[in-house]
Amino acid sequence: SPDGGKVAYVSFEAKKPVIYIQNLVTRQRTLVANFKGSNSAPAWAPDGQRLAVALTRDGLTQVYVINADGSGLRRLTNTAGIDTEPRFSPDGNYVYFTSDRSGGPQIYKVSPNGGDAQRVTFGGSYNISPRISPDGKTLAFISRREGKFQLYALDLTNGQEQRLSDTVKDESPSFSPNGKYIMYATESGRRGSLAIVSTDGRIKQRLTTQIGDVREPTWGPFMK
Repeated sequence: SPDGGKVAYVSFEAKKPVIYIQNLVTRQRTLVANFKGSNSAPAWAPDGQRLAVALTRDGLTQVYVINADGSGLRRLTNTAGIDTEPRFSPDGNYVYFTSDRSGGPQIYKVSPNGGDAQRVTFGGSYNISPRISPDGKTLAFISRREGKFQLYALDLTNGQEQRLSDTVKDESPSFSPNGKYIMYATESGRRGSLAIVSTDGRIKQRLTTQIGDVREPTWGPFMK
């Protein structure tokens, strides 16, 4: 959560994806979304009061907004395709998400109040996992080109695109709170590992561990 006090996550303990929030101080757990079908991809709003989620309750996977206590569910997208991986912009004015409405997966943005979505990515035919920098100016995402899944950054002010990684099975990018680095998951010796790259691509570092596969990192906020 924006204040670092809670974690939203997906659990498969009920033999299907269900979204919970865990309070890291009190250990209290709150059931947020357990609708028919799949409940996945929770992402915090900047106010810490809401989550954007991906649900299949009405058929294909679509993006919804729900209060952190599980109330007030609202559907944001309504397409004949798959809309998933929602992420709020830091100012709360947009929800970025992945959709295959144009044929292959691309990144779009929509107002959290609903309405028409705008396509954001146009380079390459397969772009997923949108993450917005804390200043709102850079979109980090995973792009598949020539069979490689690699980390890219798109400057939202001028449309310039840059490949940031040299690895080939990247996923789950996450910005540092100061916006200067991106942590992501990749593969090292056939095992999941983590890597960090600066947003200009000049500094690269592997985070090695001996504890098996490591996936889906999320950089915590500055603690108040």
